Amino acid sequence: MPRREYVPEHALRPGRVGRIRGIIFQSDGASTVGRMFIRPFEAIDRWVVGVLPKRGAPSLAMHTGIHVELEDGRDFIAEQLVGSFYLDFRNGLNWTPYEQFTQRDRGGWDVTVPLSHFRAFEEPLASTTLDQLNRIEGHPFLGEDCTAFVERAFGGRRLYADSPLLRWLGIGVRVGDPALPLLKPDAALEQPARDRLQFDTIKRLPDALADADSPNVRLWLHRALPLTIPIASAFLVQRGWRTYSSGSRKSTPISRTARRFLR
Repeated sequence: MPRREYVPEHALRPGRVGRIRGIIFQSDGASTVGRMFIRPFEAIDRWVVGVLPKRGAPSLAMHTGIHVELEDGRDFIAEQLVGSFYLDFRNGLNWTPYEQFTQRDRGGWDVTVPLSHFRAFEEPLASTTLDQLNRIEGHPFLGEDCTAFVERAFGGRRLYADSPLLRWLGIGVRVGDPALPLLKPDAALEQPARDRLQFDTIKRLPDALADADSPNVRLWLHRALPLTIPIASAFLVQRGWRTYSSGSRKSTPISRTARRFLR
């Protein structure tokens, strides 16, 4: 069973990073959070850029990380996770063995895209990021989501698009959407990757306008999510109490003082 709580052996770098295989994308086919809160927002942005849901098409990417090979040859994913108090408020950075990472696909998929296929790629980028990964420290998820972590590791370069919806409204702002990577229009992706990332459409995404340190709409939605449950509960309780009070006043004789109290 995939784990999203604090795992001590995953919180520390397991060895020196020797090579960056690329940026990995994942769609967890059984994720309740992804189905209810992540994919709907991605769907709106993708609708704006012309990617309409098709029956039988691969689900959208909902997570991203950095696929690395250690100097001893082992494959790991450097990723930012959410789901426990430690991850959310202390340190979300995990060094997950690739085999365990793929267990979270659960009917979905994962694919690694080489760095050279990204628009921001420059020759020195791989070596400077390699140095950065060998000394990088983790941040709480509520301060940095998975896309923000990847962009920080690559020196603040924008690797994912601004929100197409907000851009259509004239606002350039980060949305932190793993489903909208900024790939080169002529990237020679293998066919499975082209299909899963819906490359033929996202290759036309405009370059990002917002800085890497600018506010992240998707992250603010995550921060606001815990507040929506008590607010919605309080609203429903209040509506239910008003309905009950109104019905009671109509059906039972009560005193004038009680009527004033129940208003």
